[in-house]
Amino acid sequence: MNKYPCEGDIFCGVKTVKDKENMTNLEKKHTPVINAPEKVNKGEPFEATVEVGKYIKHPNTLGHFIQWIKLYSGDTFLGRAELIPEFSEPKIKMVMMLRHAHPSIAVQRCNLHGVWSSEPKPIEVV
Repeated sequence: MNKYPCEGDIFCGVKTVKDKENMTNLEKKHTPVINAPEKVNKGEPFEATVEVGKYIKHPNTLGHFIQWIKLYSGDTFLGRAELIPEFSEPKIKMVMMLRHAHPSIAVQRCNLHGVWSSEPKPIEVV
C-alpha cells in the first residue's frame, strides 16, 4: 500500500490513462500523444511530435492551458517546450537523435489538472 496516496488530489503524482479503451474526457484532453517513427538509425536525427488534446481539444485560455511539454527517451531528458496561453498550441515538434532503444515518454503540465504522462512509445534503433 502506498504510504502517501494521491487519490482525490489532482496535483499529486503523474496521471496516466487508466483504461485505454474507455478514456475519460479528462484523459482525452490531457494525455500527451507521441508521433514518431517506429524505427530510426542510430545517431541520425529524426522528427517527433507531441500533441496534447489529440482526442479532445484542450482549452487554451488564460485560466486553463498547458504550461509545458517535456520529452524523454527512457530516463534521459531530451527537451522541454514552455507554452503561453492563447498564443501557442499544445503541440511541439522536436528533432532528436537516439543511440539506444528506450521507449519515448512525453510529460505535460496543465495549470488546472496537474502533470500527465503519455503511453511509452517504443522506437527501434538500428
